[in-house]
Formats: sequence, C-alpha cells, structure tokens
Amino acid sequence: MSTTSRHGHVGVFWALQLGGWAAYAVALMVPWLGRYPISVMWSNKLAIAATGLVASSVLRLVYRRVARDGAGLATLGVTAVAASVSGAFVWNGAASAILGRSLQNDSVLLGALGSTFPRFDGVLYHALVLLTWSLLYIGARHYRALVAERERSLHAESLAREARLLALRYQIGPHFLFNALNAISTLVVTDRKTDATTAIARLADLLRVSLEAPERGTITLASELEIVRAYVAIERVRFADRLQVVIVTEAATLDARLPAMILQPLVENAVRHAVAARDEPTTVTVSAVRARDDLVLVVSDDGTGNGDSRGFGVGLANTRARLDDLYPGVYRFLAGRTPHGGYRAEISIPLSRGPLVTPAPNVLEAQVV
Repeated sequence: MSTTSRHGHVGVFWALQLGGWAAYAVALMVPWLGRYPISVMWSNKLAIAATGLVASSVLRLVYRRVARDGAGLATLGVTAVAASVSGAFVWNGAASAILGRSLQNDSVLLGALGSTFPRFDGVLYHALVLLTWSLLYIGARHYRALVAERERSLHAESLAREARLLALRYQIGPHFLFNALNAISTLVVTDRKTDATTAIARLADLLRVSLEAPERGTITLASELEIVRAYVAIERVRFADRLQVVIVTEAATLDARLPAMILQPLVENAVRHAVAARDEPTTVTVSAVRARDDLVLVVSDDGTGNGDSRGFGVGLANTRARLDDLYPGVYRFLAGRTPHGGYRAEISIPLSRGPLVTPAPNVLEAQVV
C-alpha cells in the first residue's frame, strides 16, 4: 500500500473515531436532558466517551499487532472478546474515578449518574460497547484487506494480460522478420541486387511504422493499412506481378481503432499459402466495413487452394489469442476455404474510434497496392 493511501486510511479512522465517540457522548446525554444542566451533563458524559476513546484506541493497537502476526478472523474474534472485557474494567474504573472527582460536591447528581461508581457493576455494559466497537473495526479492516487483495489481483491479472499480448505481438515480429530476411537473401543469391536493395528499404519502412505502433494499445485502421502496404511492398519485390493486393475500405472506418498488426499476419498467411504456392497471378483483397456497431475486417485470396491445409498456424493462432484477450466474448473470427478454392479470414470487433478527424462520407474506396 502506498504512503499516501496509508495516510488516507489513518485520517479516515481518526475522523470516524472522534466523530463516533462524540456521538456516543451525545446519546448518553439524551435521557437526562431537562433534568440537569447541559454543561454539567456534557462534561461528565464527555469524560465517559473520552475514556472509551482511549480504551478503543489501545484495542486498535492490539488488533493491528495480532493481525500482523497473520491471525485469522476466528483468532481476532476471540481476541476481541478477551480484549473488550479487559478494556471494560479499565474503562469503568477510569470513568468512575473521573466522575467521582468531578461530582464530589454534588451528591444528588453523583447519586443519579454515579450509582455504578466506583463499583464495577457497569463492566458488562462497557464490555458490550467495546465489543461492538471491536467487531466494527475488525470487520472494516477485513473488508479493506479484501478490497486491497482484489485490487492486487486485478493489477496482477492486468499485467499478465499485457505480458501475454506483448508476447503474442513479439512472436509476429520475429516470424515476419525471418521470412523477409530469407526473401532478401534469396534475391542476393540470385543476383537480383537492385531488388534486394529495394526490399531492404521497404523492410526499413515496415519496421518504422510497426515500431511506432503502441505496444499494448490500438491504432487507427488508416495506420494499420500503412503497415499492410509496407509489408506488401516487400513481397512485391519477390513476387512482382504474381501478387496483386486490393484494399477496399469505407472512408468512415479509417479512424476506427483496432489492435496493431492484426491484419498483417492475415495478409502474410495469404501470401505464403496462395501466392507462393503457384506461378499464376493471385489477388489478395483486404476490406473493412462497418456492420451496425461492429468493424468487419476481411482478408481473402483467389488462390486455387490445391494442397492448401493452412489450419491455424502461428499468424492465425496469435490473431485469435490476441482477440480473446482484447475482446473476450464480443468478437468473431472465421477462417477457411471459400467455395471457389480461395481462402477467407474475417474478423468482427466492436467499433471504437480514436480522436475524430474530419468526418468522411460512408462510401467504399478501393485501392490497388
């Protein structure tokens, strides 16, 4: 617990402690109002409340010490009973001494108020008062401990979730980087140095835009599409006209927010399994539309599907895992072959927006990368 929070709890305790015992003194006065001077009644009842405040403050120290030793609620309960009875003897004796001295010249009031003093006939009453205070204090302390434990649990859960998301994100990076470097190596080996130089420049562009994306947060669809374009530029160096990429978006969705690098693995999946698997030109289509309160993202290809058993490899499995963490129970992720032999992956997530730019009309815009 932080120092500020601890000081805050101490301040609340003493505010309640002083206010509660002041209210107790007032309650003691009520039955005697109109029978004796208020000033006399107030001073005497305040003396009783003050000794109770001191007794309960001492009990607080006892309970804190027992709690620090790891005692459970049962042990604290037994301690509360024993401490309340012991404190009642001290409280009763101290209050009787104070009242006896203050009322020694008023035999009538002393007889009315001090009939239990200096005898200990009031010990049971005072024990019940202290036991009530003790149970309230222990209950409040236990509740505060439960709240603190819940907060620690939620914080630990949040850190674990962030670590998982980062791990999934970092798996995508090295996985793609290995493939890109392998492609560049192939260009060098085949003496396509100009293409290799171009690919290295495009790789630098991709690393820049991907590193600029927040590690744990979201980015706009427009920024995510920049990552896709940078990736496609690298693969175009390898495949030339065999790779065609079409991006179709509703202009009004460009400021929608989504997890960084959620589309790139899907496009890479299409390139690896559809484009690289045949010599004919292959078109990969990336689309984004709004469907009621959802953002629907689709990556599809028109490959033949021959020998294609993609399943959920690293890219698709990581995509599903990230969606599970970020949108539990409120997303849809479908992936599979199309009736015409191609492959289609669809993500549907709740639509949320970043800081709004100039509102754009809700029209489809298609771009060939």
